[in-house]
Amino acid sequence: MKKERAPRDGPILQITGPEGSPKIVALMAALAVILQGSNLFWAGVNFLIPLSVLTGIFLFILGVILILTIDILNFGDPLLKRIEIFEKFYRFEVLLILGIVVILFEMLSINFNIGTAGALAVMLGGILVINAAVMEILIKKEKTMKPSKLVALFGIIITMIEVVYLFAAPSLSTIWDGIVGIIVITLLLLSMYDKIKFIPYQWWMVLILGFILYGWVSPIGTGAIGTGGTIILISFILMLLEK
Repeated sequence: MKKERAPRDGPILQITGPEGSPKIVALMAALAVILQGSNLFWAGVNFLIPLSVLTGIFLFILGVILILTIDILNFGDPLLKRIEIFEKFYRFEVLLILGIVVILFEMLSINFNIGTAGALAVMLGGILVINAAVMEILIKKEKTMKPSKLVALFGIIITMIEVVYLFAAPSLSTIWDGIVGIIVITLLLLSMYDKIKFIPYQWWMVLILGFILYGWVSPIGTGAIGTGGTIILISFILMLLEK
């Protein structure tokens, strides 16, 4: 007879400790991928772009598969329990491959998606999946590394790329936004250095700096939210869970 899985005593998704943090990032990545897939599908339907429809469907499916691998769903129906086989594929190698595939589909969508907010904003889901994969690798090797800091560093790197974009097509507004980005990421990096006490690396400081990057530093001329700032706000959530 097939051995039944023992019921869980605790929460389905463990969110305490560093081990649960990559899954939180992966879950947010899955939601971003599903949203992008839905947007692409309806853009393709509304503007009669078959490739957009197909890309949207594939991204939607990849987002659902990612949720299934995270192991947050507990199916009571014996038939649906077969889907739980996806949990075995929650490995950093699989996350890395999924992240690359998602980014390839998202890059493909940049060419035809009507109203695309900007390359980095479109690739948010894929960036977060790769972020989760890197976290799985580094957290296992370096037990003292705080997941929130790792995610924040990821956000800082993306913000630096956005700042370069802002200065590449200079105008008064883009130059101002770029300067704001440089100042904020400098403050954030200084706050991470333990010996500097006058800029505390606390959840409220990360929330303030992350929100500034979220609102001010975005791709050129798109009116999009700052992708780097979005990732830093995710690190703020992880900081609260680490308390």
